[in-house]
Amino acid sequence: MFFLFSREEGLYICMLKKFLKNCILGRMGLYSFLMLFFGIALYVLSRIYFCVLQESFPPAILTPLISLIVITSFLFVTDIIVLRNLVITKEEIRVNPIAGKSVSVGMTAYNDEECIGRAVADFVKEPVVSKVTVVDNNSSDSTGAEAAAAGAVVALEKKQGYGYACMRALEEASKSGDIIVLVEGDETFSAGDLRKLLPYLENCDMVIGTRTTRELNSPDSQMDWLMVLGNILVAKLMQIRFWGIRFTDMGCTYRVMRKDAYEKIKSKLTVGKIHFLPHMLIQALKSELKVIEVPITFRKRAGKSKGVGNKKLTAIVVGIRMILLILFS
Repeated sequence: MFFLFSREEGLYICMLKKFLKNCILGRMGLYSFLMLFFGIALYVLSRIYFCVLQESFPPAILTPLISLIVITSFLFVTDIIVLRNLVITKEEIRVNPIAGKSVSVGMTAYNDEECIGRAVADFVKEPVVSKVTVVDNNSSDSTGAEAAAAGAVVALEKKQGYGYACMRALEEASKSGDIIVLVEGDETFSAGDLRKLLPYLENCDMVIGTRTTRELNSPDSQMDWLMVLGNILVAKLMQIRFWGIRFTDMGCTYRVMRKDAYEKIKSKLTVGKIHFLPHMLIQALKSELKVIEVPITFRKRAGKSKGVGNKKLTAIVVGIRMILLILFS
């Protein structure tokens, strides 16, 4: 009877841990952090308001605000300290050599005839790269022909949208490579950065680039102060949601991953629009893949931007979509 009771107790504990991990962990920390921020901001603004009026702070306002700050602080600390130590198992450092692994590049393109040839050539000449596949997302110009002339295999993705192009690029690259590389064909990314991204795959499943390092950005790139600040803010929300992993950029296409890691998440990738990248990252983290972020060089976009580019309103809309993904996925 004691043995049976112990087994049942252990089963209930495992079920509870699974529930906490899948439904509570991260979400509680993120939501409580946002409410804590809101409470502190409201408290400060109220203090300033009544100070200007030279009136005392009404208890009817003070008490709820203090209660909100105390409760959300408690929930936030509970999430990042108590629950994470309770349900997250710390892993040993992984060492899985990539020597001898084939590297295949999936490159998205849409009306990039001006630059796709140079972008393809840059990766084709990289010694570790075995194949470059350009995913033409219904271009109306000669993007496909230019890519083929530069040495790439061209695949046509009929579903219009950045996310659909990325998903197709990942799938095409997985057919021929043990290691998958995802990039855009607008010359913003450098093939030489593979030499610093790939070594980290010995210790993790996916390496993503970050464009927020000022020293590695060309002065005329699209990463102005608003793009950098916006990406960092959204990335920090992701970092709170999945506490313990450092993020500074949610919009960088450049990433490398192991084929077996891709196989674990490919059926979960569903977002076909421009906010695909944080969606992919969320699915990777929810699938318990190890992810590392590494600074990369970022150059001026060749040709006309088909995404966010320097369009501030579009950037804000995409940022809101990313935040909603992080909050509710």
